[in-house]
Amino acid sequence: MVAPLHAAEDVLQPPFDAIAIGPGVGRERDPLVRDIVQRATAPCVVDADALNAVAVSMFRSCAGPRLLTPHPGEMERLFPQQGRTRREWLTAFLKESPATLLLKGSRTIIGSHGTPPSFNSTGHPGMATGGMGDVLTGVCVALVAQGKTTRDAARIGAWVCGRAAEIAIRDHCASQESLCASDVLAALGPAFNDLRAGVL
Repeated sequence: MVAPLHAAEDVLQPPFDAIAIGPGVGRERDPLVRDIVQRATAPCVVDADALNAVAVSMFRSCAGPRLLTPHPGEMERLFPQQGRTRREWLTAFLKESPATLLLKGSRTIIGSHGTPPSFNSTGHPGMATGGMGDVLTGVCVALVAQGKTTRDAARIGAWVCGRAAEIAIRDHCASQESLCASDVLAALGPAFNDLRAGVL
């Protein structure tokens, strides 16, 4: 499932089912990040520092599908809100870019071209802590690697991570104040079971 790389540029050589880029990469590799985001033929989930390295115009000429997962601060840098509602913000972004967008925050919203936006119904304020975005990125890239579209991966990933955060509080003695990323990881199994069972 995972193979070591001698150099980051090696991800440009197939075969890779999916690529996640951004968490932990830092800003000193911005040119390389931009090159990978633009040239990789595999679907890419773009998060964290990779979002700070790119520009909206880049996504018009990427070699494969892209899923962006910004929080509002990252989104503001990438594509300013300019007084728009979250839905208007997403719609305006999609007019400029073919990428799928998962805009994190209260009522995470997901959109892609030609489909109505989706609002996530799971989660709580305790998720606004370090590492939560990394978990979401990992879940989304795993779903893409299994053959899901970037839109479906975003919708499932957001729901499952939010549900896992709810389960962590309900069943694992966590609270909104104490919740950490490892609590969400530990509850992903029950969250996927709830998804299969049709829990709303």
